[in-house]
Amino acid sequence: MFQLYKSRDFGAYFQDTFTFLKLNAKHFFKNFFIVNGIFLLILVTMWYYFYKVYEDIVINGMLLNRDSSAITTYFDENLVSIVIYGSLGLFLLIIVSVFNYAYVPIYFKLYDKHRGQNFDSKEIFDELKANIAKLIIFILACIPVGIVTLIAAMIVGFVISITIIGIPFLLFLGAIIALFFHATLMEYINTDKGVFECFSYGFNMCFQKFFHAMGAIVVFFIIIFVFQMIVGIIQMVITTILGITSLSDPNAAYQFTEENWSFQFILLLIFQLFSYLINLTTSAISQMNQAIIYYSLKEEKENIHTQSTIDEIGQGE
Repeated sequence: MFQLYKSRDFGAYFQDTFTFLKLNAKHFFKNFFIVNGIFLLILVTMWYYFYKVYEDIVINGMLLNRDSSAITTYFDENLVSIVIYGSLGLFLLIIVSVFNYAYVPIYFKLYDKHRGQNFDSKEIFDELKANIAKLIIFILACIPVGIVTLIAAMIVGFVISITIIGIPFLLFLGAIIALFFHATLMEYINTDKGVFECFSYGFNMCFQKFFHAMGAIVVFFIIIFVFQMIVGIIQMVITTILGITSLSDPNAAYQFTEENWSFQFILLLIFQLFSYLINLTTSAISQMNQAIIYYSLKEEKENIHTQSTIDEIGQGE
């Protein structure tokens, strides 16, 4: 079993994150997409519906029929449907975001409980359902805490960005915020503490082995950013080759047939879906790194593994 409660330094945070990923990637992401799958399918269906509406307005109305008021007319005739559809889409997006954010803490909690991969998606679902109340409380508590954090971050960010030398430290500010909220949620799910007690715990944890922990998160941020940028460039090159970027040129668009437009829009939808899945995956890996940092800092703070080993020795006697 991969040891979660373990004292680590800067290098070990990286090594153990990739080790955990190597040992558990198949199990982790299989259940990740099962848990999020139903909501992702609904979102994809809604995106496709949006694409059909957009195609009808832009292609048939504005471009092929040269009707500049097509968008205004559509909004006037379908305002209620747009509001309902938009609200439903926003609600589903929030659910996907919450489930995605909560998945890593839940997964690691079960991984620690079972001392490995001896659990499936049903148990993850059950654990999520058991923590629905906590997740709602956490989200509500994040509103005032998030506002205060944002104001403080803006003030600190302004101060450290006055000089060019201080600008790179903005990444450390982002790392503190990321670990603060993630460690708080992990502590809240794993213990019986109150939510604000967990916020205090998470805040204090951010300043344990500060440069080791924050430095690891920052480097992971950079790695993921570069990876996403490469994927974005590849996507841009492919869309350019296929001529999808010509969609931005209304004057040239009428030269294409409706069938060509449909083909290009479908490809664009696929690329957008692929980009979204990449973002979900890389976000989960970043959270995985923060989870390992959380367990490491918790071990140094509370000596959980050491105490557990002593207890096992005592039981053996």
